[in-house]
Amino acid sequence: MLWIVLFIIGVLVLLAGVVPLLLNGRRRLNLVLVGLGAVVTLAGIGGVVIRPSLTMPTIAALEEPASGNSSPSPVADVPPPAVEEPATAPVRVIAPSPTPVEPPAASSQKDESQLEPSPLPDPVPVATTPVPGAGAEPLPGTTPPTPVPSPVAAAPAEDSIAALALQEQQPKDQAAFATAIGDAKKEFDPADFEAQMELQPRRAAAICKALPKPEVKDWVGAIRATDADSGGRLTVTVALPDGTLVKTWNNAMSDLDDNTLVPAGTPLAGTFGKLKAGDAVRFAGTFFSDEADCYRSTRLALGQSVMEPSFLFRFTAVEKL
Repeated sequence: MLWIVLFIIGVLVLLAGVVPLLLNGRRRLNLVLVGLGAVVTLAGIGGVVIRPSLTMPTIAALEEPASGNSSPSPVADVPPPAVEEPATAPVRVIAPSPTPVEPPAASSQKDESQLEPSPLPDPVPVATTPVPGAGAEPLPGTTPPTPVPSPVAAAPAEDSIAALALQEQQPKDQAAFATAIGDAKKEFDPADFEAQMELQPRRAAAICKALPKPEVKDWVGAIRATDADSGGRLTVTVALPDGTLVKTWNNAMSDLDDNTLVPAGTPLAGTFGKLKAGDAVRFAGTFFSDEADCYRSTRLALGQSVMEPSFLFRFTAVEKL
C-alpha cells in the first residue's frame, strides 16, 4: 500500500510540473517538479513490482526482573500432593443437534428494486359525458376561436448583430488577423490528419504576416467574462467579432512569468470592474510570441487551437464603446 501511495504522489507531482511546462515553456520550477515527480513515480513503480518486505525487527522477550529483595524468603519443602490419575476411558463426543433457524423473510434479502410489485387495484370505470362541439365544428351562433399564430422565425441573435457592428470598427491589423484565423478554419475542417498537421506552420506564418508585432491598440471586442481570484486580481476574457478569444490566465500560479492578471486597485481594474458580459469595448495590450502558433494559444490540442482559437493576452487599456 505504501508503494501505491508513493506512486500516486509521484504522478501528481509529475503532472504539476508537466502541465505548466507545456503551457509556459521551460521554467526552473517546472523542471524541478518534473524531475522530482519522475523520481518518486519510478520509486513507487519499483516498490510495486519488487515488493520489498518492510518487516519490523523482532525483539526478544525480556525476562521479568527480580523483585527488589535479592534474598528470597525461605520456603519449606513441601512434597506435592499425590494426584490420582483417572482411569483412561474412551471419550464419547456428542455433537449438538442443530438448532433450526427460520429463514429470513424474502423481503429482507432484496433491495427495493428487487421486490415483487404488489398487485394494483382494478381500475374504476368513469363515465364521460361528450361535450357538444368539442373537437368539431363550432356551434351555430358561436365565434370560432382565434387561431394562435405560429411562432415567427427567430430574429438574428443580439450577439451576431453586435459582432457585425464591431467588425466595421476593426482596425486593419485586427481585420487581417481575423482573416488569417478564418482561412485556417475553412482549410482545416475538411482536411485529413496529415494535411491538418501541415496546416499549423502555414497558419502561424499567416498570423505573423497579418500581425508582425505583438502589441496592438484600438482593437474592438465584447466582454465574455471577468472574475477575481483570491488575491483580488482580475481574470478577463474578451471575444473578438470573429469569435476568437483573447484572455488572461485564470490563476496566479500559471501567471507567475506572464503577469496577465489585472492587479487590484489599478485604474485598469477599476474600468474592468464596471463592465459586464456582453459590453462592447475598445482595448489595447500585448500577445505573447510563440513558435507553434505565432502567438501563444491557450488551447492544448491542434484542432481546438484552429477551430476554437484562444490566445493569451496582457491588457494595458480598455474603454467601453
